[in-house]
Amino acid sequence: MPPDFLVIGHLCHDKIPSGYTPGGAASFAGLHSHRLGYSTSILTSFGPDFQFASQFDGLDLHVVPSEETTVFENIYQPDGQRIQYLHSRAAVLTPADLPKHWQAPKTVLLGPICDEVSFEFLDFFAAQDTVTCACPQGWMRQWDAHHRVSPKPIADWQLLAKADLISMSEADVGGDWGLIVAIAKQVPLLVVTQGPRGVTVFHHCERKHYPAHPIKELNPTGAGDVFAASLLLRFAETKDIVNAVDWAQGVAAKHVSTAKY
Repeated sequence: MPPDFLVIGHLCHDKIPSGYTPGGAASFAGLHSHRLGYSTSILTSFGPDFQFASQFDGLDLHVVPSEETTVFENIYQPDGQRIQYLHSRAAVLTPADLPKHWQAPKTVLLGPICDEVSFEFLDFFAAQDTVTCACPQGWMRQWDAHHRVSPKPIADWQLLAKADLISMSEADVGGDWGLIVAIAKQVPLLVVTQGPRGVTVFHHCERKHYPAHPIKELNPTGAGDVFAASLLLRFAETKDIVNAVDWAQGVAAKHVSTAKY
Protein backbone atom coordinates (compact mmCIF):
# COMPACT_ATOMS: atom_id res chain seq x y z
CA MET A 1 0.00 0.00 0.00
CA PRO A 2 1.25 3.53 -0.67
CA PRO A 3 2.10 5.49 2.48
CA ASP A 4 -0.11 8.13 4.08
CA PHE A 5 2.89 10.44 4.23
CA LEU A 6 6.04 10.36 2.13
CA VAL A 7 8.87 12.78 2.84
CA ILE A 8 11.78 13.21 0.43
CA GLY A 9 15.13 14.65 1.53
CA HIS A 10 18.37 13.80 3.26
CA LEU A 11 18.67 12.52 6.79
CA CYS A 12 21.86 14.22 7.88
CA HIS A 13 24.42 14.70 10.60
CA ASP A 14 24.44 18.09 12.30
CA LYS A 15 27.92 18.63 13.69
CA ILE A 16 28.05 19.77 17.33
CA PRO A 17 30.97 20.07 19.79
CA SER A 18 30.29 16.61 21.25
CA GLY A 19 29.93 14.86 17.88
CA TYR A 20 26.77 14.65 15.78
CA THR A 21 23.02 14.91 16.17
CA PRO A 22 20.46 13.83 13.55
CA GLY A 23 19.03 16.55 11.35
CA GLY A 24 17.17 17.33 8.17
CA ALA A 25 13.56 18.15 7.32
CA ALA A 26 12.99 14.48 6.52
CA SER A 27 14.02 13.55 10.05
CA PHE A 28 11.75 15.95 11.92
CA ALA A 29 8.78 15.69 9.57
CA GLY A 30 9.00 11.91 9.19
CA LEU A 31 9.28 11.16 12.90
CA HIS A 32 6.48 13.61 13.65
CA SER A 33 4.10 12.01 11.13
CA HIS A 34 4.92 8.57 12.51
CA ARG A 35 4.21 9.70 16.08
CA LEU A 36 0.83 11.01 14.92
CA GLY A 37 -0.01 7.49 13.72
CA TYR A 38 0.30 7.91 9.95
CA SER A 39 2.04 5.29 7.85
CA THR A 40 5.23 7.15 6.99
CA SER A 41 7.96 6.57 4.42
CA ILE A 42 11.19 8.45 3.77
CA LEU A 43 13.11 8.55 0.51
CA THR A 44 16.60 9.61 1.46
CA SER A 45 20.31 9.05 0.99
CA PHE A 46 23.15 8.64 3.45
CA GLY A 47 26.44 6.82 3.74
CA PRO A 48 27.54 3.81 5.79
CA ASP A 49 28.75 6.25 8.47
CA PHE A 50 25.21 7.44 9.33
CA GLN A 51 24.87 7.04 13.10
CA PHE A 52 21.13 7.34 13.70
CA ALA A 53 19.39 4.76 11.48
CA SER A 54 17.98 2.96 14.54
CA GLN A 55 15.91 6.06 15.40
CA PHE A 56 13.86 5.44 12.25
CA ASP A 57 13.11 1.76 12.82
CA GLY A 58 9.34 2.34 12.88
CA LEU A 59 9.36 4.07 9.50
CA ASP A 60 9.73 2.67 5.99
CA LEU A 61 13.03 3.98 4.61
CA HIS A 62 14.37 3.68 1.10
CA VAL A 63 18.03 4.75 1.15
CA VAL A 64 19.78 5.65 -2.08
CA PRO A 65 23.40 4.47 -1.61
CA SER A 66 26.06 7.10 -1.07
CA GLU A 67 29.70 7.06 -0.08
CA GLU A 68 29.08 9.76 2.50
CA THR A 69 26.39 11.29 4.69
CA THR A 70 25.32 14.92 4.43
CA VAL A 71 26.99 16.88 7.26
CA PHE A 72 26.11 20.43 8.28
CA GLU A 73 27.84 22.62 10.85
CA ASN A 74 26.34 25.83 12.23
CA ILE A 75 28.59 28.34 13.96
CA TYR A 76 26.76 31.14 15.74
CA GLN A 77 28.41 34.54 16.11
CA PRO A 78 28.12 36.88 19.14
CA ASP A 79 25.61 39.02 17.22
CA GLY A 80 23.39 35.98 16.65
CA GLN A 81 24.31 35.58 12.98
CA ARG A 82 24.98 32.05 11.73
CA ILE A 83 27.83 30.77 9.61
CA GLN A 84 26.92 27.45 8.02
CA TYR A 85 29.14 24.81 6.44
CA LEU A 86 28.22 21.78 4.33
CA HIS A 87 31.08 19.34 4.93
CA SER A 88 29.72 16.50 2.79
CA ARG A 89 26.65 15.66 0.72
CA ALA A 90 24.90 12.39 -0.04
CA ALA A 91 23.28 11.44 -3.37
CA VAL A 92 20.79 13.55 -5.33
CA LEU A 93 17.23 12.13 -5.23
CA THR A 94 15.07 11.76 -8.36
CA PRO A 95 11.72 10.08 -9.19
CA ALA A 96 13.67 7.12 -10.57
CA ASP A 97 14.64 6.33 -6.96
CA LEU A 98 11.03 5.84 -5.81
CA PRO A 99 9.95 2.27 -5.03
CA LYS A 100 6.95 1.36 -7.18
CA HIS A 101 4.58 1.07 -4.22
CA TRP A 102 5.46 4.65 -3.14
CA GLN A 103 4.53 6.31 -6.42
CA ALA A 104 1.02 7.39 -5.38
CA PRO A 105 1.17 8.34 -1.68
CA LYS A 106 -1.69 10.25 -0.07
CA THR A 107 0.65 13.13 0.77
CA VAL A 108 4.25 14.00 -0.04
CA LEU A 109 6.52 16.60 1.52
CA LEU A 110 9.54 17.71 -0.49
CA GLY A 111 12.11 18.70 2.13
CA PRO A 112 15.49 19.43 0.55
CA ILE A 113 18.32 20.66 2.76
CA CYS A 114 21.18 20.93 0.23
CA ASP A 115 19.56 21.10 -3.21
CA GLU A 116 19.35 17.29 -3.26
CA VAL A 117 15.67 16.86 -4.23
CA SER A 118 15.03 17.05 -7.97
CA PHE A 119 12.36 19.49 -9.18
CA GLU A 120 11.19 16.57 -11.33
CA PHE A 121 9.21 15.31 -8.33
CA LEU A 122 6.79 18.23 -8.77
CA ASP A 123 5.86 17.07 -12.27
CA PHE A 124 5.78 13.45 -11.17
CA PHE A 125 3.36 13.91 -8.28
CA ALA A 126 1.22 16.42 -10.18
CA ALA A 127 0.17 13.45 -12.30
CA GLN A 128 -0.84 11.44 -9.20
CA ASP A 129 -3.74 11.80 -6.79
CA THR A 130 -1.30 13.12 -4.19
CA VAL A 131 -1.37 16.28 -2.09
CA THR A 132 2.08 17.84 -2.30
CA CYS A 133 3.84 20.35 -0.06
CA ALA A 134 7.16 21.90 -1.07
CA CYS A 135 9.51 23.35 1.55
CA PRO A 136 12.01 25.32 -0.57
CA GLN A 137 14.69 26.22 1.98
CA GLY A 138 17.16 23.59 0.79
CA TRP A 139 16.80 24.66 -2.84
CA MET A 140 18.00 28.11 -1.79
CA ARG A 141 21.44 27.06 -0.58
CA GLN A 142 24.77 27.01 -2.37
CA TRP A 143 28.31 26.45 -1.11
CA ASP A 144 31.81 27.35 -2.16
CA ALA A 145 35.07 25.44 -2.40
CA HIS A 146 35.58 25.97 1.34
CA HIS A 147 32.15 24.40 2.06
CA ARG A 148 30.66 27.64 3.34
CA VAL A 149 26.94 27.90 2.65
CA SER A 150 25.34 31.05 1.24
CA PRO A 151 21.88 31.97 -0.09
CA LYS A 152 20.94 31.04 -3.65
CA PRO A 153 17.79 32.43 -5.29
CA ILE A 154 15.35 30.13 -7.05
CA ALA A 155 15.46 31.38 -10.63
CA ASP A 156 11.89 30.43 -11.52
CA TRP A 157 9.30 30.05 -8.77
CA GLN A 158 6.89 28.77 -11.40
CA LEU A 159 8.73 25.47 -10.99
CA LEU A 160 7.00 25.13 -7.61
CA ALA A 161 3.54 26.07 -8.88
CA LYS A 162 2.62 22.41 -9.35
CA ALA A 163 2.80 21.82 -5.58
CA ASP A 164 -0.55 22.07 -3.81
CA LEU A 165 1.04 24.25 -1.16
CA ILE A 166 4.38 25.78 -0.24
CA SER A 167 5.48 26.14 3.36
CA MET A 168 8.45 28.39 4.10
CA SER A 169 9.81 30.81 6.67
CA GLU A 170 10.24 34.51 6.11
CA ALA A 171 13.86 33.89 7.16
CA ASP A 172 14.36 31.72 4.06
CA VAL A 173 14.35 34.90 1.97
CA GLY A 174 15.95 37.17 4.54
CA GLY A 175 12.64 38.76 5.47
CA ASP A 176 12.19 40.16 1.95
CA TRP A 177 8.40 40.60 1.82
CA GLY A 178 8.57 42.09 -1.63
CA LEU A 179 9.94 38.77 -2.84
CA ILE A 180 7.38 36.82 -0.78
CA VAL A 181 4.52 38.76 -2.39
CA ALA A 182 6.05 38.13 -5.82
CA ILE A 183 6.29 34.40 -5.07
CA ALA A 184 2.68 34.35 -3.88
CA LYS A 185 1.53 35.61 -7.29
CA GLN A 186 3.11 32.58 -8.97
CA VAL A 187 1.97 29.70 -6.73
CA PRO A 188 -1.50 28.51 -5.67
CA LEU A 189 -1.07 28.48 -1.90
CA LEU A 190 1.82 29.95 0.08
CA VAL A 191 2.16 29.65 3.86
CA VAL A 192 4.89 31.80 5.46
CA THR A 193 5.89 31.19 9.07
CA GLN A 194 7.10 34.14 11.15
CA GLY A 195 8.15 32.52 14.43
CA PRO A 196 6.46 34.11 17.44
CA ARG A 197 4.64 36.55 15.13
CA GLY A 198 2.53 33.79 13.63
CA VAL A 199 1.77 32.76 10.04
CA THR A 200 0.76 34.61 6.87
CA VAL A 201 -1.21 32.76 4.20
CA PHE A 202 -1.53 33.79 0.54
CA HIS A 203 -4.48 31.96 -1.06
CA HIS A 204 -6.45 32.88 -4.18
CA CYS A 205 -4.67 36.26 -4.27
CA GLU A 206 -5.79 37.03 -0.72
CA ARG A 207 -3.40 37.62 2.19
CA LYS A 208 -4.33 36.82 5.78
CA HIS A 209 -2.29 36.76 8.99
CA TYR A 210 -2.85 34.30 11.84
CA PRO A 211 -1.26 35.08 15.25
CA ALA A 212 0.93 32.46 16.89
CA HIS A 213 -0.29 30.40 19.80
CA PRO A 214 1.20 31.96 22.97
CA ILE A 215 3.92 29.70 24.37
CA LYS A 216 7.33 29.81 26.04
CA GLU A 217 9.88 28.70 23.47
CA LEU A 218 12.34 26.07 24.71
CA ASN A 219 13.16 23.97 21.66
CA PRO A 220 12.80 25.66 18.25
CA THR A 221 14.86 23.05 16.36
CA GLY A 222 12.77 21.40 13.66
CA ALA A 223 9.69 23.52 14.38
CA GLY A 224 9.26 24.54 10.74
CA ASP A 225 9.40 20.92 9.59
CA VAL A 226 6.89 19.82 12.24
CA PHE A 227 4.63 22.70 11.20
CA ALA A 228 4.86 21.80 7.50
CA ALA A 229 4.12 18.12 8.10
CA SER A 230 1.13 18.95 10.31
CA LEU A 231 -0.13 21.53 7.82
CA LEU A 232 0.06 19.10 4.91
CA LEU A 233 -1.59 16.21 6.72
CA ARG A 234 -4.52 18.28 7.98
CA PHE A 235 -4.97 20.15 4.69
CA ALA A 236 -5.06 16.86 2.78
CA GLU A 237 -7.83 15.64 5.08
CA THR A 238 -9.97 18.80 5.24
CA LYS A 239 -9.00 20.97 2.23
CA ASP A 240 -9.51 23.82 4.74
CA ILE A 241 -6.38 25.95 4.96
CA VAL A 242 -7.61 27.95 7.97
CA ASN A 243 -8.24 24.76 9.94
CA ALA A 244 -4.92 23.31 8.79
CA VAL A 245 -2.93 26.39 9.81
CA ASP A 246 -4.55 26.55 13.23
CA TRP A 247 -3.91 22.87 13.90
CA ALA A 248 -0.33 23.05 12.63
CA GLN A 249 0.37 26.10 14.79
CA GLY A 250 -0.91 24.26 17.84
CA VAL A 251 1.28 21.25 17.11
CA ALA A 252 4.33 23.43 16.44
CA ALA A 253 3.68 25.37 19.66
CA LYS A 254 3.71 22.13 21.60
CA HIS A 255 6.95 21.17 19.88
CA VAL A 256 8.82 24.38 20.67
CA SER A 257 7.56 24.51 24.26
CA THR A 258 8.88 21.02 25.02
CA ALA A 259 12.48 20.82 26.19
CA LYS A 260 12.98 17.57 24.30
CA TYR A 261 10.57 16.43 21.61
